[in-house]
Amino acid sequence: MQIQADYTGLPYDLVVDGVILKDNLEKIGKNINWLEKEVAKFGYKPEEALVVTLNGKGDMFCQKKES
Repeated sequence: MQIQADYTGLPYDLVVDGVILKDNLEKIGKNINWLEKEVAKFGYKPEEALVVTLNGKGDMFCQKKES
């Protein structure tokens, strides 16, 4: 099998265990307001997230913390 996957680079961690990683937001040219709007699309706030990542294609992954 010669399947080629598109390389999108390493994802950026934007939130880990409810902590916003401001340095990584700056690296991708975004701010906290942008992050709050994007995470709200998943139905919660960044502080409620276990993890939020963004890959090179602009795809966001969010997982909410367990209550």
